[in-house]
Amino acid sequence: MSAYPQFQAATPRVTRMEMSDLYVGDRTTVVQLDAVPCETWVQNLRALTRQCPKFSGVEVEVEGEWVHFAGMRKAEGPVAANLLKLIAAAGEMAYMSPAARPVAPEARPALVAW
Repeated sequence: MSAYPQFQAATPRVTRMEMSDLYVGDRTTVVQLDAVPCETWVQNLRALTRQCPKFSGVEVEVEGEWVHFAGMRKAEGPVAANLLKLIAAAGEMAYMSPAARPVAPEARPALVAW
């Protein structure tokens, strides 16, 4: 850890994705971002994960520039592509006004309907 302040991004980009047996279990996917995400982005990602039926039961844990998705069902389709869409949507929502952001899972299901 550096003594310098960490850069926080509203739209971090994915630099690496690992979908193997990890410390949490074989149903975990880890994504490395190019910057530490801001709190708004983290909240958006968690809200979108709860809204999307493909990610039901998935727990999101953010540690610096690492995002852990525990409980992923890899057999349910293209996990990497769906995660990239989810991460991009969280970045887009970071620039929305607070009034335009969905507050309940039912508020905007179209955001994650792929």
